[in-house]
Amino acid sequence: MGKVKLIHVGLGAWGGNWATHVLPNHPDIEVVGYVDMVAEKRELMSSRLKVPKEKFFVHMEDAFAATDADAVSIAVPIGLHEPLARQALEAGKHVVLEKPFAATMAEAKGLVALAEKQGKVLAISQNYRFYPAPQTIADLAGRGYFGRVTGAKIDFRRNAFAERSGNVNVPNPMLGDMAVHHYDLMRMLIGSDPVELTARSWNPPGSPYAMDASAAMILTFPNNVTVSYRGSWVDAGPQTAWAGEWQLDFERASMLWTARGEQPYQARRDFVQIRRPNTAVNDDVPLIDWPFHDRAGVLHALAETLRTGVEPPYFPNARNNLGTLATIEAALKSAANGGASVRLETIV
Repeated sequence: MGKVKLIHVGLGAWGGNWATHVLPNHPDIEVVGYVDMVAEKRELMSSRLKVPKEKFFVHMEDAFAATDADAVSIAVPIGLHEPLARQALEAGKHVVLEKPFAATMAEAKGLVALAEKQGKVLAISQNYRFYPAPQTIADLAGRGYFGRVTGAKIDFRRNAFAERSGNVNVPNPMLGDMAVHHYDLMRMLIGSDPVELTARSWNPPGSPYAMDASAAMILTFPNNVTVSYRGSWVDAGPQTAWAGEWQLDFERASMLWTARGEQPYQARRDFVQIRRPNTAVNDDVPLIDWPFHDRAGVLHALAETLRTGVEPPYFPNARNNLGTLATIEAALKSAANGGASVRLETIV
């Protein structure tokens, strides 16, 4: 097949960023329509993109009737994920859905079952997978140079005061929203889902956030692999890249890494170093050449899947992403109960 013919749904802050920064000029994608219920957003985006107003629609069914789309990308508030993804799948379209997957595990499982029944690809935009650093580490880990993974330490620090962040009213901004990327990277690199976790969250004095902006967690994976995680939207310390600062420990070495800087040069902060026991100098690791970063990488992986019928490595299909959604639910449940231990089998 040629380019994937795509309808994009959602022209708000993040959905608009998809429309202006991700979709234009993507070599695998031809956008055949845009959907948003707000007239002002449709008109603004038509002007910004220099796309005829006839390509903008109020409802998805209108876009389906007017185009021969293969797929739909959906970037809307999480409460709309399930009904819009269901509508697209029932119309016979492949779907790329923004993270977090769905509001509940039941909704997510229902969509997975529907996609498999329809024979359609349902992908979750776990965009942090598509950077040179995590891809390089996944490759090295898979080759077994340093033995098995034994644990990890992860720090994520951002300062909403300095950044004037626009997400201060997002529900559960750390454990339920931002940390979703980090949970997913843990699962990708360790190669399994957590077995059990404990989480605490809080809102520091003076925080502009409506809900808890800081959190700490301990996650246990199979084979007693333990991960410690700290994250904050209101940390005054040195700011990390969006993937956070990682120390991923193996039997014979540790790998220090980070990924995802700021637009438009998001891959510039990617680096990987090997720290071997009892050595003073870390080894810099050449990064895999990864041309499609972030959400562009998700779309490229979707196109490859549709062209070949085979998912590329680490493709974020919806069934696999159930483990990330379960980690979200377990973390929120633990924090709501004062850090009580939660086993993921009770969520899944």
